[in-house]
Amino acid sequence: MQQEKASEKPAKKGFLNSINHFRGIAIIFIVMAHCYRPAGWEIETFADKAWFNLMMNGTVFFVFISGFLFHHVFYHRWDYEKYMRNKTKYVFVPYLILSLPWIIWHLTAGNSPDLHGQYASIEDVTSAATWYVVTGRALTAYWYIPMGMMLFALSPWVMDLIKKKSLLTVAIPLFVVAMIIHRPISNLNAIQSLFYFLPVYLFGVWSSENRDKLFPFIDKFWGLMLLAAVALAIGQAHFFGAGVLNKGAFELTVPDLMLPQKILLTLVLLALLNKFEHIQVGFLQKLADVSFAIYFIHPWITTPWWMIYDSPDLAGLAGKGNILTTLVVTMIVIAISYAIALIFKKLLDKKSRYIIGW
Repeated sequence: MQQEKASEKPAKKGFLNSINHFRGIAIIFIVMAHCYRPAGWEIETFADKAWFNLMMNGTVFFVFISGFLFHHVFYHRWDYEKYMRNKTKYVFVPYLILSLPWIIWHLTAGNSPDLHGQYASIEDVTSAATWYVVTGRALTAYWYIPMGMMLFALSPWVMDLIKKKSLLTVAIPLFVVAMIIHRPISNLNAIQSLFYFLPVYLFGVWSSENRDKLFPFIDKFWGLMLLAAVALAIGQAHFFGAGVLNKGAFELTVPDLMLPQKILLTLVLLALLNKFEHIQVGFLQKLADVSFAIYFIHPWITTPWWMIYDSPDLAGLAGKGNILTTLVVTMIVIAISYAIALIFKKLLDKKSRYIIGW
């Protein structure tokens, strides 16, 4: 894959280079969250924990962009039936197709881990298979699709909030709720995930609607926002440890500092990327174009890896990794996923959307 040089080109009408570049960055963060084990990174030191907190929960970027594009692309040509039909064909159908081999494996040969066996009275094959589909547990990262489909289904309500100018009125209390309930244990509860990410989505919608006001503001204060985000990552490392603090929705514990941290980083990235709106960065443009295919494909690489090697030592990295080795492994996984996506596209043309979402 030959990397294109950044070039100054006029953007298409209505097309935002900054948001497209953000999509490319978001998929890097999402894949990174699944590559630290293969990179041999054991999160032990205080610095490791702070870096880890800045790296994890990149799904917030993905959800924010989804909300932003919902308003930017669909608001003025709204057709709920067509919208849901396309989401079903190009998101849910690939999810089912790519999950099926792993569901069959879990229900037949897979005994480590026997995931569905942990949950109440899932004994017959139909119920167990349904459990995998509803939770997205067949593969790492696939939990997002059940939650995402519910988010898409709520779009008429979101349209109503836009018309009533009530996006922030609803989003701000939901942010408080999200910081209390956290993400669910093992990301198995799609409804809890929905409540966690819904305010992010609504904030993305609001940001698109109010872009002319928001962008000058963040352009002025992005430096302070970056300092605040780093402070939250360090504070979490010091007081609460590293990573997403998954828990039961009604279990009372410490507040989730990662959500406001990622919102601040979202605004920082928006401000920086907007400074280069007139430039097309070929590498990020290509990642953005194939981002959903990379999302669907990369767990086929990372999941077997960590299932076979609890602490992989394929390159002598076990216990010697860090944020840099994680980034290197991430780019290797992305490159392989990208190449696989191109093969599917070459063989199936437009029909590849039904398998890999691209």
